[in-house]
Amino acid sequence: MNNNDLNIILKEVTEEARELGIPVPFNIYPQISINGRPRKRYGCCRRDGGQFVIEISQFVLQCEADKVRQVVAHEVLHTCSGCYDHGAVWKKYADMMNEAYGYNIRRTTSREEMGLEPEAKNEQNIKYVIKCRNCGREYPRRKFTCVMKKIKAYRCSCGGELYVIDKSKNK
Repeated sequence: MNNNDLNIILKEVTEEARELGIPVPFNIYPQISINGRPRKRYGCCRRDGGQFVIEISQFVLQCEADKVRQVVAHEVLHTCSGCYDHGAVWKKYADMMNEAYGYNIRRTTSREEMGLEPEAKNEQNIKYVIKCRNCGREYPRRKFTCVMKKIKAYRCSCGGELYVIDKSKNK
């Protein structure tokens, strides 16, 4: 699948949503951006100036065309007012698209459902672990991030205090 194919899909998906009465704005940049860095997310929708830019991850291009189309549709819905998250309005529009066009737009989708190989767990690249003192949940990281610089300002989803383990010092 090439950039031209993606841009055609963007146009078609946008028209499908509008046909259902979904208020997709007209300020969507007409070319999809491909990002080679993400390993887990399939796509994203971001504002750039006065436009929405839709980006998909390069590995998604390995998927069947209907799965790529589904990712694009998911991101197009984020351009609608009140849909920048996966709240009730976004879900309502996703359900409308699913019912009308046979998509399976959801908040998250597994690699298996997308027809992709499971991501290999490459533990040797994990250099840091953010860990919760309360529940013990671990958040492995390959790089030292801004969150780690200000770890005291953050909490685990359970409310527990977080701390950083530098695994490179344990070797």
